[in-house]
Parts: sequence; structure tokens; C-alpha cells
Amino acid sequence: MVKQYIDSLGRASPNIKRMFLALCLSAVARGAHMVIFNLYLRDLGFTEAFVGQTVSLKALAAVLVLIPAGIISDNKGRRIVMAGGVLLVGLGLVGVSLVETNLPILAFSFTFGLGQAIFMVTNPPFISENAGPRERMHLFSLSWSLMMFSTMLGNVGGGWFADSLELAAGLTPVWSKQVTLILAGGLSIVALLPLSRIKEKKPGGGQSWAGFARRLKDTPEKFTIFKFVLASLLLGLGAGLIVPYFNLYFAHEFGLTTGRIGTIMAGGQAAMAMAMLVGPPLAQKVGRVPAICTLQGFSILFLLILGNTHLLILALIAFLFRGGLMNSANPITMNLMMDNVSDKMKGTATSLHQIVFQLGWTICGPISGLLIAGFSYQFVFQVAAIFYTFSTIFFYFMFRGLEKPLEEERK
Repeated sequence: MVKQYIDSLGRASPNIKRMFLALCLSAVARGAHMVIFNLYLRDLGFTEAFVGQTVSLKALAAVLVLIPAGIISDNKGRRIVMAGGVLLVGLGLVGVSLVETNLPILAFSFTFGLGQAIFMVTNPPFISENAGPRERMHLFSLSWSLMMFSTMLGNVGGGWFADSLELAAGLTPVWSKQVTLILAGGLSIVALLPLSRIKEKKPGGGQSWAGFARRLKDTPEKFTIFKFVLASLLLGLGAGLIVPYFNLYFAHEFGLTTGRIGTIMAGGQAAMAMAMLVGPPLAQKVGRVPAICTLQGFSILFLLILGNTHLLILALIAFLFRGGLMNSANPITMNLMMDNVSDKMKGTATSLHQIVFQLGWTICGPISGLLIAGFSYQFVFQVAAIFYTFSTIFFYFMFRGLEKPLEEERK
């Protein structure tokens, strides 16, 4: 299995390798944000309800920008859009670390959300266009795996660096987290360097602003795209309820420090990265649709365990397996969608797929904060499991006929 990934990376174009480097740098920055930001808000005295507002606003930014970003990348090229994404991520991280009041925090959270969405929506079509069919699925999984490992480094580095600034340098909890966020933002901006070296062919047209709705309506792939979009919305509703609150969950339920929470979050990213490498071989054996549904189904079981235990060791195991299994299905899903969408619609289809996922976060982010305050983390985890279950069942029945035999795909 490892040899397959090494061979795929070796055959990858210089463009792919440069994009992977930029992806890793930006993911380290976002990993630090993942651990630090909510705890930074807690240190400033904000409640889970305000955290939910920032989650919703970051997701709303994605909802607003994903379709324009997809159209621009189809028309103007992927490189310039990815560069704008990593720049906005960096500016959002630096900006949010310099303010301590509601509106500026929300404004820079919005900026961060814009950048993160812009970069991620451009990634799948870029790989599809710069990789051959033989290594494409492995490169999809490898990109997700590299992102997870890099996010893991950001989780560990961000958490323990903030703790070290408190203990060794004597900084306050707020100051230590502000410095960490500034450094993370600078790292994302550095990702502009490898992106600037990408050599991209001039796009051949693609979408137009005025004709977007008409083109989407007229394309024969519209029902396929719609089904992918609906499945993604259900996943987004579940994820929006729980994923943004995992660091607060471990702090609240088990009283863990920032560094320990960072280590746990890093373990989650490592589990995701390793699980994503297992996804393609599983898909080759049983088919992509059965693999996706199996991985998501087992993930739901571990989510229910996480939501019904007060033992730290059991919560850690469930957290690791939940994230690894659920996210290992993502690159397989994206590969399945890219193989069933024409080149001129790839950017737009990816945008729509991402936009409804973020819409789920926009809707459920603030709702989850209120539910946690009114009920408990455990209750919210159970509600999320329901959304995940509906999505998995829907995906199986909608796409089982789309799966081609593996031997036919190789021809």
C-alpha cells in the first residue's frame, strides 16, 4: 500500500508537489487555529454561544465565496485562487490575534473562513487536472493525508507552544495564544512561495457569471451533482454540531490543558491521515460506494460511544476512530464525484459540494452552542449521529448504481 502512494507521488507533476507544499504550510497554520482559537475566546471571557457565532460566520463566509471561487478558478486558473486563499487565512489569523472585542473577532473570523474555503474548493479540480487517471485517486487521498498530518503538527505545536509561553516566558494565557496565532498566520502567508512557482496553462473558458444557473440547469450531470450536494448537506449538519467544539468538550468534561488538548487533536489528525491511506485500497476491493458507507457507518458507532462515556481513555479512543473513519471517506467521495462530472463543471461541482457542507456548519454552529448550554455535549453528539446516519443511508441508495466495476474503470 505504501509503495502505491510513493509511486503515485513520484509520478506526480511538479505542480502537484508545489501545491502539496503550500497545502502543508497552510494546514499547519489552520491546525494551530483549531486548538487555540476557541480556548482564546474562553480566556477572553466569551461563552459557547459566541463561539457558535464565530463558527457560523466562518461557515457563512465559505457559503458566500465557494461558488464565485469555483467560477473564477474555472475561468482564470487554480493558482491565483489558491494564493488568495492562503493569504486570507494568514490575514485572518494575524488579525484575530490583535483584537479582543466582539465585532473585530467576528470580522477576522469571516476573513479566515473566506480563505480556508477558497483554497479547499480549488484543490480537487487542481489535482484532477494535473494528475493522470492511474494515480489520481491515490493523490486525492495523499492530499488529504498530508493535510491531516500537517494539521496535526499545528495542533501539537500550537498547543504546547502556547503553554510554553505561559510557563517559560511568563505570558498570560491570552498573550500566549495571541502570539501563537500570529506565528500561525505568518506560516500560511509563506505558502504563497511554492504557489508562485506553479506553471499553469491558460484556462479554456469554463463558466460565466451570468450563465452559471443556466449552465447548471442544462448540464446532464445536474441530478448527479444534486445528489452529492444533498449528501454533503446532511454531513455538514452533523459536523457543525460537534466538530468545532471538540477542544471545549475535552476542556469542560475532563479539565485538560491547552497542550494536552492540542496533543489529542493532533492524534485525531494522525488517525484521519492514516485512515485516508487505507481508503483507496478498501475502495479497490469492495467498490467506492460500499467503502464510503462502511467507513461512515463505523464512525457513527464511535461517535455514540464518545457521547456516552465519562472515561477519558474511552473518549480518546472513540474520538480517534470517529474522526479517522469519517474523514477517510472524503477523498473517495471527491474522486467519485470528479469521475462523474465533466471538466468544465468540476470547479462548480466542488463549490456546490463544499458550500452545502459549510451551510450545515452555518446552521448548526450557533444552534449547537445553545444546545450545549441548555443540555449537554452528550446530547449534541447523539443528534449529530442522526444526521450522519441519514447521510450514509441516502448516499448508499443514491449512488450504488453509479459504481462501475473496477476492471471496467481501468479500461
